[in-house]
Amino acid sequence: MHPWMKHEYASFCVPIADCGNKEGNNSERKADSMSSNLELYVKNGCPWCHKVLSFMEANDIELPLHNIDESEADREHLIEVGGKRQVPCLLIDGKALYESSDIIDYLKEHVVEGEAQEAAPAEEPAAAAGAHCTLDGHCSF
Repeated sequence: MHPWMKHEYASFCVPIADCGNKEGNNSERKADSMSSNLELYVKNGCPWCHKVLSFMEANDIELPLHNIDESEADREHLIEVGGKRQVPCLLIDGKALYESSDIIDYLKEHVVEGEAQEAAPAEEPAAAAGAHCTLDGHCSF
């Protein structure tokens, strides 16, 4: 289990002032993205959530994190706002982005400073092409 998932709700924020770099338009795009409200919804035991969390850890990305196994309110909010019973889910200003690979691509483009670090390939899920887990514990590939 990822250390962030030990708590019912862990809130991590990246200061907006620390998010821009000095690379012209790229800096502005990343600063604009970080001024967005980003929240990640995960659940215990989901290999796709672990993939996203590992990428975030490798790149020092801290976001508000909602573990839907440990908070019924977070689970209901995910369904209400996202419209699906699926994790991982990155809410970007209240709009849902699903699929682990798509979430990582978004973070690479809009949040990571400089060259993105790949997460350690410890336990890569078998079908790593952006699969997900449903809230009832079944993983789809």
